[in-house]
Amino acid sequence: MRFIIFGLSIIFFTLSAIITFKALELPVHKISYQPPPKDVTPEKEITFEKNVSPGTDYAIKKLMEEQAANRAIVAKLQATIAQLEGQLKTKDVALKSINPPEPDNSPRTLAVFGGETFRSGKSAINDIALSTIDNFVEEISASQGSRVIIEGHTDNIPTGKLHVDNKDLSLRRARAIANILVSRGISPDRISAIGYGDTHPIDSNDTEAGRAKNRRVEVKLMPGQGN
Repeated sequence: MRFIIFGLSIIFFTLSAIITFKALELPVHKISYQPPPKDVTPEKEITFEKNVSPGTDYAIKKLMEEQAANRAIVAKLQATIAQLEGQLKTKDVALKSINPPEPDNSPRTLAVFGGETFRSGKSAINDIALSTIDNFVEEISASQGSRVIIEGHTDNIPTGKLHVDNKDLSLRRARAIANILVSRGISPDRISAIGYGDTHPIDSNDTEAGRAKNRRVEVKLMPGQGN
């Protein structure tokens, strides 16, 4: 839009120069005065002789019409330039007022390994979970600077093992997933394994189906700076 305003300004000044140049070429009326004879009485009318070349009146009228038309064009260009400048200022103010969107640094869930992945009280992983892990390893590798958060959860059934409660069991399950990622080439420095035990249920622990949902491991991808 700035180039349009610049172009219109050039046209405006050009037309102004043309109008000025035309005004300098305006024909001059040559009027000669002849004194009356000495014997003219006051009753006689004193006459003046106007020496004007043929076609001068038409040329003057034509030039005045052209000048009026040019002035109308210049006025229209001035109004257009003012309007465009106003729009440009409005857009500049609007652009300055727009704040860049805040980067979304919230973690994104890549997979949830449910009750079919782990038997109650166990941390061993079945083959189906292994194929699921292979599906998102490439995405993790491509997200340079991101971190992998692995959260383990259990149902409320005690493990029945000495010195191993549900929190320990959930951490073991999270680490089991983490070890597989490391074996697939993901740096252990990018992985955080957390065990929550039975403190974050997503369903009731009063039924087998609910407990199966609560036995889970969630794998999340946390974007890094610039991702």
